[in-house]
Amino acid sequence: MALARAGQARIEHGPYGLLLAWDYRSGLLPVRGRAMTIGDVVLLGIPESALVRRPNLLRHEARHAGQYARWLGPLGFLPAYGLASLYSWARTGDPALRNHFESRAGLLDGGYIHRAHPTEAGSAEPGRDGSSHD
Repeated sequence: MALARAGQARIEHGPYGLLLAWDYRSGLLPVRGRAMTIGDVVLLGIPESALVRRPNLLRHEARHAGQYARWLGPLGFLPAYGLASLYSWARTGDPALRNHFESRAGLLDGGYIHRAHPTEAGSAEPGRDGSSHD
């Protein structure tokens, strides 16, 4: 919550027991164009209209809130998430695709991958969309 306030965010209650920190602005944790969850607070660097187009994003972030609690918050989750991101980056060149925490939170829900349209390559298998997100 302190990060949200420091980033001059407008805080409101959201679904899944989350607190949504809209218009978060801080150089400490830049989230422009994406979302990042610390505890049960989702720091949002996207406008509300963008969230409407990504209805599963908050479900993804709620899963991260549960991970944060299970991994003992900043003492366990943050270092483990950082190591998982490094592993993923080393294996794929992307910090999310092989990150255990992102996989468990849902790569599709988080916007890291997308479903190919049946006219694209003839299947509905997930594919990389190139967007960035926490």
